Amino acid sequence: MKHNFIKLRTEPLEVTLLKLLRSRFVLPEETNNYYLSKLKGYEGECYLDSLLATLTSNSLILCDLLFEQNNTTFQIDTLLLSQKTLYLFEVKNLEGDYYIKNGDWFRKSTGKAITNPVHQLKRCETLLRSLLHSRNIRMEIEPYLVFTNPLFTLYQSPLDMPAFFPGQLNSLLKKLNRSSSEMNGSHQQLAQFLLSRHVIDSPYGRLPEYRYEDLQKGVTCRKCMSLNVAVTKYTTICNACSHAEKNVSCILQVAKDLKLLFPDRLLTLNAVEHWCNYLYSKKAIQRVLGTNYKLINKGKYSYYL
Repeated sequence: MKHNFIKLRTEPLEVTLLKLLRSRFVLPEETNNYYLSKLKGYEGECYLDSLLATLTSNSLILCDLLFEQNNTTFQIDTLLLSQKTLYLFEVKNLEGDYYIKNGDWFRKSTGKAITNPVHQLKRCETLLRSLLHSRNIRMEIEPYLVFTNPLFTLYQSPLDMPAFFPGQLNSLLKKLNRSSSEMNGSHQQLAQFLLSRHVIDSPYGRLPEYRYEDLQKGVTCRKCMSLNVAVTKYTTICNACSHAEKNVSCILQVAKDLKLLFPDRLLTLNAVEHWCNYLYSKKAIQRVLGTNYKLINKGKYSYYL
């Protein structure tokens, strides 16, 4: 493979946090629907990544970018940098039947309007072009909507819509492979410039209010997020889906989850023991924390960094 993923996609922190909260208390309906929408979008983006990983032409690929330009932020799902063109992909994992009427988009089953993806794409293109021009970078940008869900249908779609539908994804790959692409140092410099302008967004302000006391304690299965697990001498087994994992990795994940949900709390031996509902011995927890974290020894007030 001649392509290069310069920035890989990782699960958005907001999705991770909502997933953890969802396993430990009942999310408000609106928040839960938002989580499911975000998760579905992420899965669609990962599917496109898997397709782009099969390309045989030279390219540089950057996933999940967030920029600030002209006093506004904009997110780009995927950028593919070839010899002469910067391909901008806005990924949609919509499911069901939709139609366009007078330029607006509607879900057929409910008749409710949705945000026009073409407008989203044009906004991203405009702001990306402005970002490049601010550094006197002149490069052709080709923006496309990419619909990844095979259960998606769009009625009354304009013929000139810059989009690839589920049945056309092979055509997208062929198009990208057909373009001759010789990469050099200037392409690497452009990729590094884009990386340098990527900003980190904190999702904590968008989360529903939650308190430590209100969250169910225990160990979540990494596969199905159930708290219904059984612990043997070396293994933690999910009673819901039968997924099994070593106790060491589960204890480490428990500590990571606790710090993610409560970044201002000190990570102590007692805190991890209580968070996992005493399913593991204090000795086992101490061994895992001691191996993976730095102990700040302050007697009974000791904690881990």
